[in-house]
Amino acid sequence: MGGIFSFDSPLMEFLGKAADVMILSILWLLGCLPVLTVGTSTTALYYASMKAIRDEGRVTANFFKSYRMNLKQSITAELILLAVLYIFYIDIQVVLAVEGTWKALAGGLFGSLFFLFLAFVSYLFPLLSRFVYTYKDWFRNTLLMSLLNLPITVVILFFNLTPVFLLLWQPGIFLWMLPFLLFMGPGLIARVNSLLFLHIFRKYLPDHTL
Repeated sequence: MGGIFSFDSPLMEFLGKAADVMILSILWLLGCLPVLTVGTSTTALYYASMKAIRDEGRVTANFFKSYRMNLKQSITAELILLAVLYIFYIDIQVVLAVEGTWKALAGGLFGSLFFLFLAFVSYLFPLLSRFVYTYKDWFRNTLLMSLLNLPITVVILFFNLTPVFLLLWQPGIFLWMLPFLLFMGPGLIARVNSLLFLHIFRKYLPDHTL
């Protein structure tokens, strides 16, 4: 029994990782409370998650370090994304108003562009957490990286959108799982995605600099 509960046992290691996931989920939720800091909080979440995977520092300290460092840049990026999202909202109204053959064509074009937007957003803040770019290079490299790693991008999008799918198709199960989704979901999704992002980022940076 002593071995099971020793600090270096697999059980204690699992519980420690689960605690990190919960702490980061709560910090992310709190960091999102001013709506304009959702991007900042997401950047900090990924920074701390990647550091946790590499056993570098404490998750709380890493989260607040990134939150302070990237506050201005991530808010600017979020405002740009909100403007683009508003354009998509206008576009979908146009698509719905189109009749006949053009409706399918317009819908296909809109769906393709919206997929690119979601892929872009999925990479944007994780990249901000690990790379230092000018705004121009940041947006360009985010788009290129998401497209050049398209199979992994699809997997990342699947994890990011799982709560949305659950809400749309099984709202009863979503509500039943809501406490778990709130207090474990953000950290768990970031943890899984961070493994994928670290795999991608190693192509562009030496492993010891990640």
